[in-house]
Amino acid sequence: MNKVIFFFILLCSVHFFGLHFRLGEDAYDLIDFTYFGLAFLLLGKLLAGRVKVRLPASEFVFGKAIFLLFCALIISSLSGYYYHQQNPLLTLLAMRYFLYFLVFFCLIVLGVSKEYLVKVVIVFAFFYMAVFSLQLILFPTAIVPLGRIEGFDRGFLRLRLEGVGFITLTAFYALNQFLKSKQTKYILLYLLCFTFVFILGFRTLLATFLVSSLLLAVAYEKFAVKRFMVLCSCGLLVLGLLLIPDIQNYLLAMLDTTTAQVEQGDNYIRVRTFDFYFNQVNVDFGSLLLGNGQPFYGTPYGNYVFDYGVLKNGFIMADLGLLGFMFNYGVLGGIAFLNIYRIAIFKKLPKDSIYLNIYFFYMVVSSITTAEIFRAGIFGVQMIGLYLIAITCFEQSRKHISTK
Repeated sequence: MNKVIFFFILLCSVHFFGLHFRLGEDAYDLIDFTYFGLAFLLLGKLLAGRVKVRLPASEFVFGKAIFLLFCALIISSLSGYYYHQQNPLLTLLAMRYFLYFLVFFCLIVLGVSKEYLVKVVIVFAFFYMAVFSLQLILFPTAIVPLGRIEGFDRGFLRLRLEGVGFITLTAFYALNQFLKSKQTKYILLYLLCFTFVFILGFRTLLATFLVSSLLLAVAYEKFAVKRFMVLCSCGLLVLGLLLIPDIQNYLLAMLDTTTAQVEQGDNYIRVRTFDFYFNQVNVDFGSLLLGNGQPFYGTPYGNYVFDYGVLKNGFIMADLGLLGFMFNYGVLGGIAFLNIYRIAIFKKLPKDSIYLNIYFFYMVVSSITTAEIFRAGIFGVQMIGLYLIAITCFEQSRKHISTK
């Protein structure tokens, strides 16, 4: 039963991979609030001590860090009221997707095994591939939210479908397992995941994914000779891909886009977006430190940001990456948020689990200029990663004690 509950929670975290779209706008909210009720019920059992958990409280690892983040988010909602007169309850409602951080505690209560979690991550990666592929085939008919997508860009449909985190986590897991076992099935799984990262059409994600993959290969290998061989193999693979005409055209288009943006200088949309949020909307150092609060559409503050900023001028906060996060939730919120990932990246793990460190490294680096790390639908898979780290550390500590 616990596995079924967890499976449902995870589907909620990605809003059924966007397929709720076919049921109408209210389905999105219904999914969220169904999950919230279930999550708070499980959290209540945990706090009341009414459930026996596999992971002792001393090994929660990320519990305090997540609590500090929630404190910072509440502070930002109060700051939003002080500086922009937006009701704190509406601000909290606007950022309700942060409650998917509670998936970490749900996993503790449900006591799902590592083996099952890994299988679920892979299954959800294939779910994502299936929905993404189906949308490509059926376009322009929409089966998931398409946002502002009007057509193919550089030959690809730049679709922001919830659940892409399962693709990248599966890819790093597969690469880690290939380095460990040298089994062909794992490198094929990695290449399949890489294909979907590629066809997403986002430069930052593709570049960071390749760098993170190389870092994983280097980190896994212990000796310099093996490390050199891995680097050479990766280099040859990349060179081979570059010889494919379609890939050459795609990369040249990316280069042309980047060159054009550099030549635009002050007119580049990210520069103008930064100026709008930090020089026109942000009030002073206090609002920068504590946060302006996430805008809620329907309030004067929210209408100004969305109507004038987003709809009229195209100033999308996600284009600012982590800077956009700090605009909403403050420097304090940014520190509390990144502290969670700092722990995840630098936590010492055995060789067969370093893909978890690399995954969170990828999340942080790719979010310098994108909202990948806090995009809707990403927190569920991230909490799986955090839980896997916590369980792995607990198992390692038990092994250490048993060998004494």
